Amino acid sequence: MNDDVWESLRRLLVIVLPSALIGMSGSVVRYLRLHRAERFSWGEFLSGMTVAGFVGVVVACFCRGLGLSPWTTSAIVAMSGYSAGQILDYGQGALLRWLERKTK
Repeated sequence: MNDDVWESLRRLLVIVLPSALIGMSGSVVRYLRLHRAERFSWGEFLSGMTVAGFVGVVVACFCRGLGLSPWTTSAIVAMSGYSAGQILDYGQGALLRWLERKTK
């Protein structure tokens, strides 16, 4: 690969990775809170981390579009990581309702 591709990938990671990691931190807190009395499950833990990372990036994009401060965005992204599955389900419903209105 040439240097332009690597530089583009590096810039993308600099933008996306912090939001994903902050979202994932919320997922860790949720896992510890809800599963502390259970035996550790890699599947449960990793699926939560994956969903939280994705939701963290999406929510960070929304926050950036709204012009929120980095501190406010970080707090919202961490909380969204904690509630990632619920936010993903809500966002899917909202998007589908919006698309239905646009196509009628």
